[in-house]
Amino acid sequence: MTASVRTRILFEKLVTMTGRDYERGEVWVKDGRVESIQDTVTPGNPAPTIDLTGHLLLPGFVNAHSHMGLCALEGKLTPRTPFADWILDVVAANTALNWSDRVGALHRHSQTMLSTGVTLLGDYLANPELLVELARLPFRQVLFLETLGFPEEDAVARADRVEGLVQEHESQGGRIRLGIAPHAPYSVSAKLLRRLKVIAQNHRCPISCHVAEVPEEREFLQTGEGPMRHLLETRGVFNPRWRPPELGPAAYLDQLGVLEGLVGVHLNDVAGDLDLLARRNVTAVFCPGSTRWFGRERYMPVRQLLDRGVPVGLGTDSLASNESLNFLRELKLAEEMLPEVSRAEILTMATRWGAEALHSEAGTVEPGRCADLIAFRMGSETENWFDIPFENGGRQVDWVMIQGNPVPPHPGPMEES
Repeated sequence: MTASVRTRILFEKLVTMTGRDYERGEVWVKDGRVESIQDTVTPGNPAPTIDLTGHLLLPGFVNAHSHMGLCALEGKLTPRTPFADWILDVVAANTALNWSDRVGALHRHSQTMLSTGVTLLGDYLANPELLVELARLPFRQVLFLETLGFPEEDAVARADRVEGLVQEHESQGGRIRLGIAPHAPYSVSAKLLRRLKVIAQNHRCPISCHVAEVPEEREFLQTGEGPMRHLLETRGVFNPRWRPPELGPAAYLDQLGVLEGLVGVHLNDVAGDLDLLARRNVTAVFCPGSTRWFGRERYMPVRQLLDRGVPVGLGTDSLASNESLNFLRELKLAEEMLPEVSRAEILTMATRWGAEALHSEAGTVEPGRCADLIAFRMGSETENWFDIPFENGGRQVDWVMIQGNPVPPHPGPMEES
């Protein structure tokens, strides 16, 4: 539901993520969008008013990569497990889940994201039956239809199912949009990758993929051997007639025509592909908590990507490979792991660049854009506004608005005056 009443929001500080910031002004919101920003406060205005005096206002955070359907796997898997073995563990644990536990965990952990400022979610949806539950969440969402299928003979049927879901949902509108997610270059056939790319183009959907997550992925694509082949054989889906493309993951996707405009998740093993990623207008998603959970020593070269103009968003990944969906924790971990990236840039990753990855008009505060906003109560000694989200102890935000509607982030929400 979108608020149609014209509402005024008073603020102490406003970080718009557009390069222009404000002190002691007001934001006007109508029909779920920012109508105007003023750098003064009009006294005695009778319009409905939300008083955030003493607060920093900024765009809501964008969790650009998650797997909400795996929330019930929290604490069930062992950190630092070799990647192919971990996938087998995920499959086994996920298969054993009952519906009640899956849905309960999804809703419980979505509250953690909301209370730490997430207003836009990019989620990999493996089970379309979860659409009903995800629609109950307060977030604006882009749900990427996660698709696997290494055998070539399955490509047409799998692609047709994906396109059917996209067509069914296109007319529904609302806070949820669908995207397309071929799982990874090692788990999706070339034929299916191409077909999914065409579907994304025809329906103007964002397309996302796990790319270059581990060196074993490159080994498999270049030689046809290694742990990823063993994984496919164990799962009974390896095609013995398949021949490796003898390329790295990014170059392989480029050869197939899939790399252009792709949302590349992880990109840990792309040292020789940075210029290619920039030329193909790739957006990247870095998942600090998951990267730390796996104990990876080599991970996304964020500084080099940013220097080439590649937008980088932030994601939590799933609770099968992370300790928490606390998004403020992701900001802090990003700061620890990326000492060459400033706090202002990390906040941009958490807002504007994440929204760009999801093809969303969220991520900034400016007229005409989505009224997805969060606020932090300010301390008296804060000098740099960009420090506030990093220095509140990773607890919670103090106020949330999604699509022009205030949403209680935790018990005791602030009320309109």
